[in-house]
Amino acid sequence: MSRAGRAPLWLLLATLAAGCSAPAASPTASSGTWELLASAPIARLEMAVAAHDGRIWLAGGLSPLGEALTDVDVFDPVTGQWSDGPSLPASVHHAALVSDGERLLLMGGYLGSAFNRPSDLVLTLSDGDVQWREGSAMPDALGAGAAAWDGERVVYAGGVGIDGVSANVYVLIDEAWERIGAMAAPREHLAATSDGAGTVWLLGGRVGGLDTNLATVEVVSGSSIGQLEPLPTARGGVAAFHDPELGACLTGGEAPGGAFRTAECVSTDGDITTLPEMVEPHHGHGAAAVDGVAYVLLGGPEPGLSASATIEWLALDR
Repeated sequence: MSRAGRAPLWLLLATLAAGCSAPAASPTASSGTWELLASAPIARLEMAVAAHDGRIWLAGGLSPLGEALTDVDVFDPVTGQWSDGPSLPASVHHAALVSDGERLLLMGGYLGSAFNRPSDLVLTLSDGDVQWREGSAMPDALGAGAAAWDGERVVYAGGVGIDGVSANVYVLIDEAWERIGAMAAPREHLAATSDGAGTVWLLGGRVGGLDTNLATVEVVSGSSIGQLEPLPTARGGVAAFHDPELGACLTGGEAPGGAFRTAECVSTDGDITTLPEMVEPHHGHGAAAVDGVAYVLLGGPEPGLSASATIEWLALDR
């Protein structure tokens, strides 16, 4: 059975009702298309997003008016329904969120609605908890960095701190943070994703303004930080998901000329795949893959402070 055959039943029924077959793809280019789903309960951007236990969690972020949020919303791809998660104890945006399989960890970001209060705060939410708990604080206060779970540890890279944009790469093991090295150059508004088997990709981002976008791809494995060929499109304000065959897939982003509908993937060997363009542009959004289906969630359709409630999906079948 293709991976589209394992897509949520409600998605497949919607496809059949439209009188067309499920999307198909080849190893080098998808022939399927992104499809819009019902909108999320609220519009926002720069929230932290992660898949956990088959659901997609969205935490914090900015409202369309630029207000920092404490809201946590949970999307169930099987039913298409939303539910409320425990609210954050403080409003935060540009944070990172990862799942280690047993709990969620939210780290860094900017406290309040301003951009001058980067945080070293780490919050955890174990299965069954009704409130977030404080975890081991990060070594530096950082916003707009990126994090992923590599199967044994959290890897956090880049971001903006008190002293400027960071190139540092940290790992969290047994509740202790350790610096393992640095990226080739400082980056913020980048994305991270992992195969869950020891490899983390660090993709895109920028050095400062929208005119400093990068197409850089670096791979973290153990204590090694290696560099692959860059992606075709330089962009920051991005999000990423992992696919076992395509590798790390980078979505959306923004530049001075507008936000992107672009989705590009790169394997550990450096093979690049271009996916179909998304229906709408997204930046400051989230991305996740659940049961062979990729989801891109919310973010802004225009550069800067713009926010939507749009969700798109793409079946990653063969």
